[in-house]
Amino acid sequence: MQVPGSEYDAELARSLAKLWPHRMHESSAWKNLLCWFGLHRWAQLDLSHQAPGREVWFCRWCDGIRIDGELLGG
Repeated sequence: MQVPGSEYDAELARSLAKLWPHRMHESSAWKNLLCWFGLHRWAQLDLSHQAPGREVWFCRWCDGIRIDGELLGG
C-alpha cells in the first residue's frame, strides 16, 4: 500500500539517503554555509530501479535530497 503525497516522498527520501550518505563532516564551513543559504551542489544518480519515474537529486555537501523538485532534508 502506497502512502499518498509528501509522506511517501519523505519515506522515499529516508530510504534513499542510505545510498548517498551526506558529506557534512567532510565539507568545509564555507560549503556548509552555502547549503544553509540554499546553494547546494546537486548530483543525480540513476535510481530508475528503486524510484521509477521519479527525479532524485542528492546534495554532495549536506544531507539534502530533492525528489521531483521538492527539497526533503538539508
